[in-house]
Amino acid sequence: MKALIAYFWPFAAYRDVGRGSVLERAAAWRHNRQLSSSLPLYIRRWAVCVALELILIATLPSPLTRPLAVLLTLSFCGLLHLLSVWLLLRRR
Repeated sequence: MKALIAYFWPFAAYRDVGRGSVLERAAAWRHNRQLSSSLPLYIRRWAVCVALELILIATLPSPLTRPLAVLLTLSFCGLLHLLSVWLLLRRR
């Protein structure tokens, strides 16, 4: 289970930029910026999941589409979260 979480969620290695002194927060920010180079890989993984869920919703019978629609909503929110973090860390 931990491997599956690590496959889809990269934020275990990120540091909290809201704690510590000014120097510690700056170091955490630099650390997170360095790690952000791997975020496009995670964004692609989530985008593939969203695409597969859309395909399944379009092809499966209607009783199965409601749970998949909930999963699609959660996956899309995860994708948007990763995109927003990546954009935040990439700006200058």
